[in-house]
Amino acid sequence: MANEITKVLNMITPEQYTEYTNYFAENHSAFIQSGILVDTPQLDQVIVNGGLFVTMPEFQETNLTDQVLQEDKAIETGKTSATKQVAPVLYRGTGASYTDLSSIISGAQPATQLLNDFGNYTVRSDQAILQAIVNALFDKTSGTLKDTHVSDQSGAQNPVISPEMVIDAQSILGTSRSKLSVIAMHSKVKAELQKQNVQTKHYIPASESQVGFDSYLGMRVVEDDTLLPVDGVYPTYIYATGSFGRNKATPNDLITFETDREAAKGNNMLYVRRSRVIHPLGIQFTSANISAQTPTNEDLANPANWKKIREDKKIGIICLKHRISADIPVVP
Repeated sequence: MANEITKVLNMITPEQYTEYTNYFAENHSAFIQSGILVDTPQLDQVIVNGGLFVTMPEFQETNLTDQVLQEDKAIETGKTSATKQVAPVLYRGTGASYTDLSSIISGAQPATQLLNDFGNYTVRSDQAILQAIVNALFDKTSGTLKDTHVSDQSGAQNPVISPEMVIDAQSILGTSRSKLSVIAMHSKVKAELQKQNVQTKHYIPASESQVGFDSYLGMRVVEDDTLLPVDGVYPTYIYATGSFGRNKATPNDLITFETDREAAKGNNMLYVRRSRVIHPLGIQFTSANISAQTPTNEDLANPANWKKIREDKKIGIICLKHRISADIPVVP
């Protein structure tokens, strides 16, 4: 059986593996399904040639003024300014192995399990990358969004998350708040809102929803237990659709899937490599502090590496800081 498994794995091409992991992610990643992470063809067009960074032009809104027409007076023209979004290309890889003997003894199909494991690895890795970036943007000391996109209600008289609190956070974007469509929260925060729902009816579970997923105040709910509290204060994030761009293409010379075998030991190895761009739109990666040839997650979490290039209302990420009732002592 082990030799047959090896034959199956050897038949998988790098192109097929890339297609498989993209398909797996699209069907298992809440961040892709919710619309936070969106395919960005502009990234795909550039990344096939390789390189360490992707540059995307960013044009500012033209300053146009209404002018009264007068005889012999020229119309003044508004200026269009341009900047650029710079995103790092993240090159990552991992490997796994199994032995002929373990396959024979267990009677299992390790090839199928390994492919599923690699698919789950891709989803978890993408989520860890995205959260590292979000942590940098909202770093309480020097995050580029800390002064403009944070609603900190943790010290309020009633610091427990509520519909009014979420609406106030949405209002940070002013008239652009209608684009906010996803709310990501810890499972304990979700439980808090579900308990409140007995009276408020703002939380609609998937079983009662016409759209097939949980929603709160009209926004899709993403449950994420990596959003841990700090000193009892939970970060809940509200996103606009397409807050982050991602690539699906791969550099032409990158071998994404490769097998090897130590025949004498009956040991089979699989290696996967990938290039990933996950980029907050409206933010530029500055490369101020990079510890490796391409950024690590620790580098992505460093606020010194990010700066805003869009006006605030066009950056669709809000952080709401709050508490939950289970953590607040009951006063007798």
